Amino acid sequence: MADSTNQTQKRRALVTGGAHGIGRAVCMRLAADGYAVAVADIASDEAARLARLMGIGHVALAVDLADPQAAGELPAKAAEALGGLDVVINNAGVTDSSGRTLVDLPQAAIAHMVAINLTAVEQIAKAAGAILKPGSCIVNLASGAAYRALALRGPYSATKAGIVALTRALAEEFEPRGIAVAAVAPGYTATPLVEELERTARVDLSAVAAGIPLGRLARPEDIASAVAFAASAEGGGINGQTLIVDGGGMMGSAPKAAGPAKGTKTEGAIVLLGATGEMDLGIAGVVARARLDATGPLSSVIDASALACDRSPAETLDTALATARACAAAPDRTADFSLVYVIAEGVSPSGRAAAAALGMLSRTLALEWARSGIRVNSILWCGKPHRRLGAVCRFLTGADASYITGQTVHAGDTL
Repeated sequence: MADSTNQTQKRRALVTGGAHGIGRAVCMRLAADGYAVAVADIASDEAARLARLMGIGHVALAVDLADPQAAGELPAKAAEALGGLDVVINNAGVTDSSGRTLVDLPQAAIAHMVAINLTAVEQIAKAAGAILKPGSCIVNLASGAAYRALALRGPYSATKAGIVALTRALAEEFEPRGIAVAAVAPGYTATPLVEELERTARVDLSAVAAGIPLGRLARPEDIASAVAFAASAEGGGINGQTLIVDGGGMMGSAPKAAGPAKGTKTEGAIVLLGATGEMDLGIAGVVARARLDATGPLSSVIDASALACDRSPAETLDTALATARACAAAPDRTADFSLVYVIAEGVSPSGRAAAAALGMLSRTLALEWARSGIRVNSILWCGKPHRRLGAVCRFLTGADASYITGQTVHAGDTL
């Protein structure tokens, strides 16, 4: 359960496409975190059953998001049903499993997908922006398909690429009003929609899982955990950004040769290297050190030594590799050990080169170490270190990010 549970007990959330798959997992997670949830879906009976299952205070709303007017009216209806609205999760989406090419797909099918996947998201967000108060947020569901074309799936990739851009644009528009907007991009997830693709021989999920560095498809709960973070007060540090939750799938297949031995401990300390200012506030169990000493079990290492120091690309990579070697050599690591690098957004040409190089180094390590179950990510931070940076670090090192690896998370106070 999220660490922000106590902060979200009175928050009210609208989740579109909430009756099945990822949407259902998001509803269940938010309800467990103390939200009152409005489950919106065209499958009204299933939405009502889920609302009853979650208990008193949750409601179901029937809606056809292919109707622009219905989409635009939905936030107000949710606010009326819940007594207010603090969070909007634009999860509903459709794909095409007919196997036809774009030029062979009927225009009506294309228009239907665009209406639900993209137009409705904009309509809902615009309408929500008029009633949400400062401190509220909108989370849009994008997809790994936003970053690579999927053939024979209609305009699915196009609509999801639009979601990534729309998220950033809305964040810029709503930031003066104190409303955050972020997105989560799932990779292949074991949902009824994806399982239907396998039943129609459109995809071999066993082959897909074998090609994912972490070795499995996402579970809906993996995506819900990322959505919960983005929707929380602590998620403000990723305003305008898209979290890719794909088990490293965007990087390609991991090499067969294993990395460091998989850890065996169940508990360990979080070690923070290069601590500056208040960055470590809110990271439970953090131990600040100047260097990584192999004393006691380790659950995570956060290397922030490149955050405050103006180092060249060569110095940045040398320091990062020294940390990686120390992590690999540490005798006592937990089975879910993770490494997170933090670097400031570069201003000078050298600084920008260092940030880009460190981001790619972390992705390379993530690919090489994935078979050992070790996750490696980096944070590109804009602004002075403070509590929000600590929140992003805590998320990436925790169980809620267990399906995130090989990512450079852009975070900070400004877009």
